[in-house]
Amino acid sequence: MDEISREKVGLLWRRKLEQDAAGLPLAERHRNLEPDSAEFICSLAAGLRARRLIEIGGSSGISTIALANAARAAGGRLTSIEIEPQRQADARRTLAALGLDGYVDFILGDATRVLPSAGPLDFVLIDCEKDDYIRFFDMLRMNAGGVVVADNIVSHALADYVAHVRAHPGVESMTLPIGKGLEVTRFPA
Repeated sequence: MDEISREKVGLLWRRKLEQDAAGLPLAERHRNLEPDSAEFICSLAAGLRARRLIEIGGSSGISTIALANAARAAGGRLTSIEIEPQRQADARRTLAALGLDGYVDFILGDATRVLPSAGPLDFVLIDCEKDDYIRFFDMLRMNAGGVVVADNIVSHALADYVAHVRAHPGVESMTLPIGKGLEVTRFPA
């Protein structure tokens, strides 16, 4: 990510922490990826030269900034799926201000409607309601060598998801202690 993107990620993260500290109801808070996790997914997706990317749960845009930067580096496109209209409106404004909106297709709605027709994909970030992780993972059509990253693995004790993806034939998967824990799953090349 470039410095301007990093600065914006920092501002969004501080706003999220302020919302948490104020005790706002969960539905009113932004539910963003940690800045360290954003740096990691940007580097990973860019290093893979991922051209077809999806994020499931963009919130107000930290992960969207990271993945749009990766899409720009690879000449690709990111599809950002968010179910909450105000969060996505915030992300749209942020990406436009950064000049990254030309690399993003924003979809407001449930990923259940989008994923069956999406793919094959090079890179996917799952960062949504935790009960949906397995269901959404199973809906993905990945390219050979494609990578799925799921957030909150450690903080939300998502052992069922980890066991599920690791049982998938031929995948390689590991939990990384970045942010709140990332499960990085690579499909066979």
